[in-house]
Amino acid sequence: MRVSCAIIVYGPIGSGKTCTCLSLAEMARAEGLPAGGILSPRVYRGGELVGYDGLDPSTGEVFPLVRLKSRVEGSEWFLFGRLRYAFSTPGFERANLILTRSAEEMSRLSIVFVDEFGRLEGSNRGIYAGASRVAEALREGGVSVFTCRGDMVQAVEGLLRGRAQAVLGGSQAVQRPCGVLFGDARPVRSEHLM
Repeated sequence: MRVSCAIIVYGPIGSGKTCTCLSLAEMARAEGLPAGGILSPRVYRGGELVGYDGLDPSTGEVFPLVRLKSRVEGSEWFLFGRLRYAFSTPGFERANLILTRSAEEMSRLSIVFVDEFGRLEGSNRGIYAGASRVAEALREGGVSVFTCRGDMVQAVEGLLRGRAQAVLGGSQAVQRPCGVLFGDARPVRSEHLM
C-alpha cells in the first residue's frame, strides 16, 4: 500500500512557514529522501524585504518570483489586485514546471513542497496549476507539504480533496510536521487558525 499524505502548514506572514519547510527538506535529505517542489524564501536588500524567490529544493536553483512593484520594470512582471508586489511571469512559469515535474516524480519516498498557496493561487493564477498537479498526484501516493495563510486553509483543503493528514498553525506549524512526516502519522488539526 502506498503512503499518501498532505500536510498544510499555515500562519501569517513571517510566522516561519518557509523556514519550517526548509528544515523539513533538510531532514528528508538527511534520511535519504528526495525533496522537490517549490519553496519561497524572502529576499532582502539593505535590510528591506523586497520580495520572494522561488527555490527548487531538489536542485538548489533559485529564481525571482515576487518583487516590490517599485523595484521592477518590464513586461515580464504582472500586477494582481492592490498588492504592493509584482509577480514574475517567467518565474511562475518555471515554478509551475518544477511542481509539475515533482508531481510526475512523486513517490511514497519523496516530499513535495508547495510554498505558498496564496491569494494569487486562490484566483487560479501563480502556482495554482502546479499545486493542482501535486494534489492530483497524491492519489497515487507520496507526501506533500502545502503552506498558506489562515484565510487560505479552506481553499487548500478543497484542492487536496480530503487528503490532508494534518492542518497545523501557530507553534504546531514548527513542531508537529516533523512528527507527522517522520514517525507519528495520526491525523491532526490545529484549532488555532490565524
